[in-house]
Amino acid sequence: MRRLIAGLMATALLMPGVASAACLKTYEGTALNVAGLKSQLMVTALSCDTRDRYNTFILAFRPTLMSEDNALNSYFSHHYRHNWRSEHDAYITQLANVQSEAGIKQGTLFCQQNVGLFDQVAKFRTGTQMAEFANNAPLILPFPVEICGFHRVPVAAPVIQTVADQTGKPVAAGGTAAAPPAAPATGKKGNFFGNIAHGIGSIF
Repeated sequence: MRRLIAGLMATALLMPGVASAACLKTYEGTALNVAGLKSQLMVTALSCDTRDRYNTFILAFRPTLMSEDNALNSYFSHHYRHNWRSEHDAYITQLANVQSEAGIKQGTLFCQQNVGLFDQVAKFRTGTQMAEFANNAPLILPFPVEICGFHRVPVAAPVIQTVADQTGKPVAAGGTAAAPPAAPATGKKGNFFGNIAHGIGSIF
């Protein structure tokens, strides 16, 4: 698994995207953040043997996850036109890669600091609450997301708050940013992570 992730990290190069606004529309930023939360829970499930809890999350919030999935497709379709599917898949792959890489760097501490994320999302009774949590939680993202006019209310979450960008400099999750950068599709290996992270159904 580590070799696979390392290979994907080496091939999923960050490239500037065409969407370079100072901030994102609410539906765009929320869709990206929900995708980030779902992916981080997926990586935690794979790394910490909490697959049942991931499936419970998917089943509990299926309608909202499907809605946010459609919003994410709309975002990429609007900004990347005929290339939107490859850009979308590359971003989802990149998302799972940076989260997996952070887990590898943390070693045994990763599960101690991330399994509690399932406890937090289990408290929510509506999809709106879950989405609001995604917008405020310090998730591990390949590129920080800022929603226009949105005031972040930081929530306590047992997750890493920074990851390194391609230059090795730390990038704070939730910092000032434009849209996520595009990355080239990574073939079958990339699709493995893309399909898992972006799927709406229970996968384990």
